Amino acid sequence: MSSVLWQLRKEIDTVDDEIIRLLAKRLSIAEAIGDVKRKLGIPPVDREREEEVIGRWVNGLVEAGFDEASARGIAELVVRAATRRQTRNLYSVRVTVVGSGRLGKVLKGVLSPVTPTTLISMRDELPNSDVVILATRPTEETINYIRVHGDKLRGRVLMDAFSVKSRMFKVIEEESRELGFRYLSIHPLFGNVADTWGEAVILIPSVTSRDSLPMAMQLFEAAGLKPVIISDPETHDKVMAYVQAAHHLTLLALYMMLRDAGKLGNVNIGAVATHSLRYTMRAIERVLEQIDVVEEIQEMNPYAGEARGELIKYINIVNSAVSRGELSKVIEG
Repeated sequence: MSSVLWQLRKEIDTVDDEIIRLLAKRLSIAEAIGDVKRKLGIPPVDREREEEVIGRWVNGLVEAGFDEASARGIAELVVRAATRRQTRNLYSVRVTVVGSGRLGKVLKGVLSPVTPTTLISMRDELPNSDVVILATRPTEETINYIRVHGDKLRGRVLMDAFSVKSRMFKVIEEESRELGFRYLSIHPLFGNVADTWGEAVILIPSVTSRDSLPMAMQLFEAAGLKPVIISDPETHDKVMAYVQAAHHLTLLALYMMLRDAGKLGNVNIGAVATHSLRYTMRAIERVLEQIDVVEEIQEMNPYAGEARGELIKYINIVNSAVSRGELSKVIEG
């Protein structure tokens, strides 16, 4: 190795060490800012400030020679790490997640850094909790669980994390009136993903929610999620019929078509997939990993059939437009 190359690499190592030292110092300052916010009663997450800082980083890195995509990626990682440090152990709200399946484990992982969170199964004893999240199936067994633990739920906040709301919402709302707990329905719009930061969670208030809505918003924002309020369970299910039921159907139909197309020519479709198709295939893999949830949504969402019909209608519209040579005209409206 030439002495010049060796010297340049040593300089790179020195610069890297300094970058790491400065990033560590930045995290320490962020933690101090979090302490000040806590004392002043200021919300821990400030999206406007985050965007301002990210914008400054991106501009500076682009001027230094980075491409914009890389610059934004670096900036978002740095800001995300700082926000997580600020919100670490921020709250003392005792959360119990009931349901040790995929969703239960994900919710525990999301909330544990910001507040004490316990994960239990429906067979375990329910500990004293401020918030209980049901990461279970929307079944009669879940309703019985609520009734059996009515004394421990009194005065607490109960959330369900069901993908379909209209069938169970009114039942749980009535139980909340009778048993004296506050009911807030939630729907995390993510599965077992590597990083949930920036993902959305739907909040649907009930007649007994009261102050649980602002508390939940602060809790989920501190955990890096983006709360979206939907007024009622029927609206939720109508929207999710298109966002989930029709979307899942599209991906599964494409999966089956590609699988059979590969058999025709004995070709590995993955080896010849385009850049965009590789992204789509990753989405298909996530759907296949939770096919039980997909089936549940298709069966239980009362608007799923309507959404599937609309999907088929628009596939036919696009197909006809292609046959007539009018695809651009139809797509542009």
